[in-house]
Amino acid sequence: MVSFMEGRFYLRGTVTKLNLLFSYFTPVVDLNYLADSMPTMRLYNIPAALGEGEIPKCIGSLAQLVDLKLARNALVGSIPHTLANLSNLQNLDLSLSGVIPKSIGTLPQIESLHLNNNNFSGEIPSLNLCRSLRFIDFGDNILEGTLPTLLDLDDLIVLHLQGNKIQGSIPTSLCNLLSLQVLDLSSNNIIGKIPQCLSDISALSDVNSQRGTIFYGTSAPFIFHDSGIGFFVDETILTWKGYKMEFGVNLGFITTIDLSDNHLTGEIPQILTTLVALVSLNLSGNNLTGFIPNNIGDMQRLESVDLSRNHLYGKIPQSFSNLIILGTMNLSFNNLSGEIPISTHLQTFDASSYVGNIGLCGPPLTNQCPADVIPPFGRVHKNGTNELKTFGFYVSLGFGFCVGFWSVCGTLIIKSSWRHAYFRFFNNINAWIFVTVVVFTAKLKRRFEIQTKR
Repeated sequence: MVSFMEGRFYLRGTVTKLNLLFSYFTPVVDLNYLADSMPTMRLYNIPAALGEGEIPKCIGSLAQLVDLKLARNALVGSIPHTLANLSNLQNLDLSLSGVIPKSIGTLPQIESLHLNNNNFSGEIPSLNLCRSLRFIDFGDNILEGTLPTLLDLDDLIVLHLQGNKIQGSIPTSLCNLLSLQVLDLSSNNIIGKIPQCLSDISALSDVNSQRGTIFYGTSAPFIFHDSGIGFFVDETILTWKGYKMEFGVNLGFITTIDLSDNHLTGEIPQILTTLVALVSLNLSGNNLTGFIPNNIGDMQRLESVDLSRNHLYGKIPQSFSNLIILGTMNLSFNNLSGEIPISTHLQTFDASSYVGNIGLCGPPLTNQCPADVIPPFGRVHKNGTNELKTFGFYVSLGFGFCVGFWSVCGTLIIKSSWRHAYFRFFNNINAWIFVTVVVFTAKLKRRFEIQTKR
């Protein structure tokens, strides 16, 4: 039985599921009352503004509770330690503050932890006993300390720790998370090098890995409406192609590594290009140096690449032309040089994707490469010939003509005997030509007259 008195929400009898997500009323739910009177409750789904006060400690008595969603509401306080008694809990989504209790790490059936967009502080507790975990979202808090060592979490798909104050280096234990598809450690204070062993994550390196919607609730369905049964679908907000986007039913199809806005150093590991199932790679805003890996073109599923605001140098690899589905690319503010590879779709990106690289040239940038600059006396044609060579040919031809002309005329002017002999020779030639023409004409005339008389 459900009743409302003085704006408050009361239940009597046996209730196993409570879903107010799609309700059209805004009662205040008394969590103390629910926890005390409904020990068989298996589902809480209380959205914004419906809950108030603190989560009562007696909530730990709901031994059958599978799904607890108390996010985006008026609840205050910290997470009660008694949550550790919820041995059947699979999905936890809270909006609170304080320190995340170590008892969270003892929930044996927990599959999804949503503690994002809160004011949780302190360090992330050990989660190695939560071996059923598939989804961890502690993003946008003020968590400190180092990244946790995650062991034996073979089913973990999403690790989202963006927007905290986490320090230290990336532990190599992350490389053992073979099912990991989303690794987001952006906007923290992480230092050190990118581990080469990230290439061991099979979900990112095997294009044939099984992927799909990340959902739960086969043991705890809840009612969307009177005739519909649904499941719990995980959701999170990721930076995708430069924009914050929410992913839900399509989250399981995303493969991404986002280590942006940290303090990472060293080179981009060449072996990272073996992650051929990766769709998005964001390493921007670090202190990375060295060359862009030459065989980055092997990652043919990449749709988004952001390597901006680092200290990378050298040329842009020609293999970028293999990334035919690349929709977003940002290489700005590095130390790259040389010509942007031509005859590829790299020219279709906006010039802002390349700015801040003083030595970079070619379209779509306005600064021309040295080979394209028109020289003072000619320019290079597409067929490889050089107008400078043509100009030189005509100069040589004119010079040779002048030399030959003045060699003859100059000699005739200076040597009078040569001049007399020269003109005498031309007079004799002229006389011979005249006599020859007259004799030949007379013969033709005589022969014509003889033919006429016959």
